[in-house]
Amino acid sequence: MQLLKGRINRASYWLIVGVALVAILVSALVFQRPLPAALVVMLIAAVPRLHDLGRTGWWAGGVFIALMALFFGGGFVIPPQAYQNTLGVAVLVLPVLLSALGGLPGQAADNAFGPPPPKGLSFKPVVPTGA
Repeated sequence: MQLLKGRINRASYWLIVGVALVAILVSALVFQRPLPAALVVMLIAAVPRLHDLGRTGWWAGGVFIALMALFFGGGFVIPPQAYQNTLGVAVLVLPVLLSALGGLPGQAADNAFGPPPPKGLSFKPVVPTGA
């Protein structure tokens, strides 16, 4: 699982997120349903981006689990109006989180997840030498 190790820069992150969002939009327009695999791609891109910020990738996993619990199980436990309000908040919070990951500069020096990624687009995460 080399994709979940190392670090990627902001440009690479935005390219991955942009392609995933286009895939979601095209799938929603053509097939009348969004493409769940694109969300997984964004999750996979978030992990090395978090590494570039010096954070563990488990933060992305926690957000993903919370969203899945909300989308697939929340309607059974929460009254309908409260569930709609909660979904609305989630729809507003997710773009903020994506923007924060893509907007915050990574650490300039080596960190626990490896050396800084190269400038520009890079499709291969920079993996620590001991991995």
